[in-house]
Amino acid sequence: MQILIYSISIVAIAIFLHLILLKMQQTAFVNAIVLIIFVFSLTLCAGFIIGALINKTIFFLPGGLWGILQVAIFYIPVMLSYVITYVALEDDSPSMTIVRFVDLSKEKGRSRKEIEQIITNEILILPRINIMLKDGWINYQNRKYQVTKKGRFYNQFFAFGLKLLRITREG
Repeated sequence: MQILIYSISIVAIAIFLHLILLKMQQTAFVNAIVLIIFVFSLTLCAGFIIGALINKTIFFLPGGLWGILQVAIFYIPVMLSYVITYVALEDDSPSMTIVRFVDLSKEKGRSRKEIEQIITNEILILPRINIMLKDGWINYQNRKYQVTKKGRFYNQFFAFGLKLLRITREG
């Protein structure tokens, strides 16, 4: 129970810190994923250091290597889940756009034809292109989009992950 209380506490602190930094940040000078991973990693490290220093006075701090490992096993998947959820919401993903559109109809619902009408490049594709431009994955020159070094790195990184999982890019 101590591990769970401690783990939830530092996750809450990390989310709170991320939201504060997000509120303070007027322009996107850093990729959202990098910021989240940085904040969560820093919070985890600080939590371990503070926990080690004051472990004797507060009952719910985990002690020893086994306690730290258990916190990490809980914390890291929660951090990655937060990254995935945040990016899906921030980037206004196609799935969230469709869900939001259907939700606006309340109990009436939406027909397949109504949903197909909102699936346009301006609604679903253009926001993703704008995010990639903002994050520096692509640039726009001479009326053409070109991949940047950063974009090429992420493309190769995700392709390697798919290859390890034996998943083709087509699905």
